[in-house]
Amino acid sequence: MLTAAKLVGAILFAGVGYVAGYLVTDTFPEGQLATYFPASIAVIGLWQGWYVMGGRAGAGFSAALGNGFRTSVQIAFFGLAFYALREMFRRSANLRYDQPGEAVTAALELFLEYFWQMQTAPVLIALAAGGLIAGVLTEMAARTWR
Repeated sequence: MLTAAKLVGAILFAGVGYVAGYLVTDTFPEGQLATYFPASIAVIGLWQGWYVMGGRAGAGFSAALGNGFRTSVQIAFFGLAFYALREMFRRSANLRYDQPGEAVTAALELFLEYFWQMQTAPVLIALAAGGLIAGVLTEMAARTWR
């Protein structure tokens, strides 16, 4: 069901995801394309903002801070998982793996590699501060438009 909190949460966390995705592109190795990276992380932020933050809005400002931070962590997790699996399937299409177990292990290794790659101050600050601010603003929207 459409509520103001879900709509505001979706829009705000799409913005948080876009900014974090844009900042992560600075950590990419030379020559790696990042054409749709910020936009795809923004879509994950839209999804998480609608279902996670928007669905939990209205429980108070302290809960909003926690839910906003949780939503940002989930944006990072699903973004990492999506791109690790994408890279694994791309490599698999090039017949790089001999067995399915190798592909699964490679996906987990890629997830960890991308996790350590995104551990820069601007990305973490954008996710943490953006999540906290967006959480409070979503809570305010839930209280304003019931």
